[in-house]
Amino acid sequence: DNPVDAKICNILEQELRRMRMTDKSNLAQTILAASKNIILTGAPGTGKTYATSEIAVAICDGADKIPQNRGDIMKRYKELIKSEQIAFTTFHQSLDYEEFVEGLKPNCDDAEHVTYEVKPGIFKKIAQKASKESSGAVDNFDETWEKFINDVLGKTEVSIQGTSPGTSTRYCLSTANSLKFLDLSAGTLTKQNIYDAYRELKARPSGAFQSYMNAVVKHLQGKQYGLNPYKEGVLSQPNDVKPYVLIIDEINRGNISKIFGELITLLEKDKRRGEENEITVTLPYSQETFGVPPNLYIIGTMNTADRSIGQIDYALRRRFAFVSLQSDKTVIDNYDKYQGGVKQKALGLFDAISSFLKQDGVINGDLEAEDLMVGHSYFLCSSIEELKQRLEYEIIPLVKEYEKDGIIVSDKEKIKAEIERWGKII
Repeated sequence: DNPVDAKICNILEQELRRMRMTDKSNLAQTILAASKNIILTGAPGTGKTYATSEIAVAICDGADKIPQNRGDIMKRYKELIKSEQIAFTTFHQSLDYEEFVEGLKPNCDDAEHVTYEVKPGIFKKIAQKASKESSGAVDNFDETWEKFINDVLGKTEVSIQGTSPGTSTRYCLSTANSLKFLDLSAGTLTKQNIYDAYRELKARPSGAFQSYMNAVVKHLQGKQYGLNPYKEGVLSQPNDVKPYVLIIDEINRGNISKIFGELITLLEKDKRRGEENEITVTLPYSQETFGVPPNLYIIGTMNTADRSIGQIDYALRRRFAFVSLQSDKTVIDNYDKYQGGVKQKALGLFDAISSFLKQDGVINGDLEAEDLMVGHSYFLCSSIEELKQRLEYEIIPLVKEYEKDGIIVSDKEKIKAEIERWGKII
């Protein structure tokens, strides 16, 4: 009964709720960092789209740097959207490869002449930005390379470590402890053969060029070139490569085969550029060689109440990790904008709907109650009037839609009586 003890208990309870709320977000960040692709699944209103912004900011800035305040998270999220480090799109039935990857678009020069040019879609745009970051491709690379040739080597021939000259072997470009090597057939390294190797490796659609350049950068460190080789000129350090995030809301609403085409295989972690099983394709319109960079992360959201999920589940299952977000009563309990007694009515309504859906024989046996439970966001209302509107115009229509789709299979009169009971709670 001590008011001080009660206040301490209240603070502890709030902190425990906050920790529970962030558990799923932290789990999703960890899985996404490992698998590159993740889909947040859950019933309507469980906060799937809400969570994508927090996860995306954590991937871009680091989980330890993410703001605690939601407003600050969204401010940072918008900054990353503006800088094109995060991109957002929503899938729908009319979306296709030409809009998502690349396609021919008309260009009207004048009233009589129409030309067509290849335009990149949202996926290709962000993949190209991420590729430039991960490969260190910059406009002044050739100039920087010439500086390396002239300033680092400094003379026509430079002897390097290796076995007997004239034999085909691997020679370390810097020291015996360097991890990156260059294959040559002589015991000396000349300006010309290192330049030729650069041209050859740069043309390869693989991680070989990046691996070689990691060794070259070791030589650039500590030299005076008038630029920072990591920051401006040559190559980003592996641990400092800027991550990019593509968010695909309602990913199960689109026709995956029509949208991704042959690129669906390239999404897999081991098929990306620089990975062991790297795969690239030639894009049909631009004829460019295309691969998915390792620093591009994809976050999708999927509604588990949508019956169309079964049609694309197999196409996505191997390429994405799935994390389920469930309707959480503690989020309703922790909401801090209630007026008067709205909180108790919201909690009572949530319990009544949850209890109904969990009754035997109410829902289709192929689905679980948690896949259908009306999400907690529907109950976050500051006033009684707002909660009544949510019930009448959002929650009840959703339940009736479940009934129409054969998801709720209970007797019609029972459903009607239950809905009337919900109205009396408020």
